[in-house]
Amino acid sequence: MRWYDCRVTRRSALLFVAVLVVAGCQSAPEPSPSPSASPVVVLSTSVPPASPSAKIPLGGTLRVALSDPVGSLDPQIADANPLIVGQIFEGLVVRGQNGVTAALATKWLIGADGRAWTFTLRDGVAFHDGTALDGVAVAKSLTRADDPLIEKVLATDARTVVVTTRVPYGPLLSALATGPYAIVSPASRTSGTGPFRVPTGGAGVRPLVLERNDRYWRSDANGQKLPYLDKLSFTAIADPGARLASIRAGTVDLIQDLAIGDIGAIRTDPSLQLVTRPDTLVLYLGLNLSQSPTDDLRVRQAIAQSLNPRSLVDRLYSGVADPASQLPPPAMLGYDDSVTEFAKADVAAAKKLLADSGLATLDLDLDLWYVLGGSVTAPDMRRVAEAVAADLAAAGISADPKTIDPITFAVSVRENRYPMWIGLATTASFDPDEILGAFIPPVANGQDQPTEAGGWINREAAGLLRTAQREPDQSKRVELYKQVSKIVQREIPRIPLVWSAPPAAATKKVVNAQGSLFANVAMGK
Repeated sequence: MRWYDCRVTRRSALLFVAVLVVAGCQSAPEPSPSPSASPVVVLSTSVPPASPSAKIPLGGTLRVALSDPVGSLDPQIADANPLIVGQIFEGLVVRGQNGVTAALATKWLIGADGRAWTFTLRDGVAFHDGTALDGVAVAKSLTRADDPLIEKVLATDARTVVVTTRVPYGPLLSALATGPYAIVSPASRTSGTGPFRVPTGGAGVRPLVLERNDRYWRSDANGQKLPYLDKLSFTAIADPGARLASIRAGTVDLIQDLAIGDIGAIRTDPSLQLVTRPDTLVLYLGLNLSQSPTDDLRVRQAIAQSLNPRSLVDRLYSGVADPASQLPPPAMLGYDDSVTEFAKADVAAAKKLLADSGLATLDLDLDLWYVLGGSVTAPDMRRVAEAVAADLAAAGISADPKTIDPITFAVSVRENRYPMWIGLATTASFDPDEILGAFIPPVANGQDQPTEAGGWINREAAGLLRTAQREPDQSKRVELYKQVSKIVQREIPRIPLVWSAPPAAATKKVVNAQGSLFANVAMGK
């Protein structure tokens, strides 16, 4: 199931994937007239140096087992596999460990209207087919008649391109770092500027084999040209057990989307290594503020203080996760490192809050909804619901875990029928607008209405989020999202529980093992 932000989506680029919740869409505001095209904000950054090449072997083939099909090799086609697309193509910017940073663009300036973004392109870059990267090629790649985010793209010269959005949109850089906005050669839809290229006639061959891009523009800190590998080989193995068997048999070197239940097998095998990534998933408890007793702040505070996220990490995630102190995980823009926990686990304090609320025991008998299934990289939601219910029971709250088909569940949550539900969410662009934007209420007759999937309304939070959507200055957006997170912590429409990322596994021969971009990966002997 998917939670679409219909205001500014482009296919899956700004998709908010919520395994357990589907929220409604809001229409975009009309673009305001542009008062000026002069730049008022200048942002410039460079690609961080890659890992040093000292003692890193060159050459070889990395064999990767995918959990999903290879799909199209055109990044703008819906079934394109993002892992493969990321090896072939690059965007103007890329998401790094500390936010969005430069890639094919070296700097950007934002006009006074908040809509015109002027990008300066990197010199000396060519596509795999030999076509030079220039303003015309970038403009053609980014121009789509049906794009709800970008109004037009113009090349003012060979090294400069101006991207104009339909409305002032602060998260533009996050969107441009996603696959659908990767820059494609004007001569071939499968030719990019990435570290690996599709060989002639190889697009339809399976396993898919990509070759080293000898024209690649990046080098590591010692000046060694990247990538280190000669080839990448991708095979789709849908069954998680079969993926595990393939790496244990030595037929592949890295497997994507390791099942949580298989983490122990990797840890105890001396020939294998666990591959982790920055947290991208948020497990949370959703609360309905339009129903009793969860409309009472004291009850929500008691629920929050009853829960033990650390226990969830240890029992259900094999320790490969982190207790969540807020909805945005640490690698996301707007993460507040001054907040170390969402609520202090304190059963005695929770019981006192419930006593102060004056509610009878019967009033504290609640249904807790969840959906079975989902990715093997997440824990069984039945076990999550049972663990949450056990924590709540210690404080005197009776939570009855219940499940239903995904469609009915999604509609019921969206229409605020359930008092509590378990949710698991991530973002495509890894921008906080996709998570916190769920708290922007729908508008009717000029008035904010209670949000779908929670029935919450907070004018201060809504105002901050609307401002953040239109604010191009990333440092200002950071502070706006931090303020929203503090309001969420105070009002408790959601309780973040666990941050995680889908684990992967590799053989010990893989050097600099990563679960995404393989430019810095090498094969040892």
